[in-house]
Amino acid sequence: MKGAPLYKDTLALSKLLLLEVEGGDDFLPLRQRLAKGALRLLDEVTLSFSGIERYEQLQGADAELQGLRAHLLLALELDLFDEETFLGFSEQADRIGRQLGGWLKQLE
Repeated sequence: MKGAPLYKDTLALSKLLLLEVEGGDDFLPLRQRLAKGALRLLDEVTLSFSGIERYEQLQGADAELQGLRAHLLLALELDLFDEETFLGFSEQADRIGRQLGGWLKQLE
């Protein structure tokens, strides 16, 4: 699992997002939601590698990623972080989304 691209990409996104949103006092509910979303995404991806309810875990990860993308866009609109940071997170989210989509199609 630790060498799997999906796991590595999700871990990297979660780590960077947590570092980005920590410490600020502005838009605290959004910061908390981004942090929790990153952690939930990592949980779902990690659990999908266990094999227990894999399809459901992957669907949960995909749903969490969709919500995370919406919150990232809101954070950009509120100037919580700059456009370059947003684009970096978006690219990582796209990579993760493609991997999740491919795995879900394979399991269908």
